[in-house]
Amino acid sequence: MSKEVVDAVRANIFELVEEETGRKLGELSIVTEVFEVTPDVVKARFTPLSVYSPTAVDLGRRIKAAGEKVSGLKKMVVECSGHMQDELVNRLVNLEK
Repeated sequence: MSKEVVDAVRANIFELVEEETGRKLGELSIVTEVFEVTPDVVKARFTPLSVYSPTAVDLGRRIKAAGEKVSGLKKMVVECSGHMQDELVNRLVNLEK
């Protein structure tokens, strides 16, 4: 996968608006990393604004959907950390359709 694909995924994610604040994710440092895991997989890591955030699953799904819009991307994985139910959030966000 090319650096351009990873950069496009990052750009799409950073344009998403966080619902609680109305600010873009790129302004909030919610998304801590976007990187290539393998030639076929890009991973984005994020930390919700609160460890109890009721919108963590929704935010993770929106991050994944934004990344998947990029042409040339084969698989997008999203990882939440800093939430009291990280494991559940990650499982729900990355369910295969």
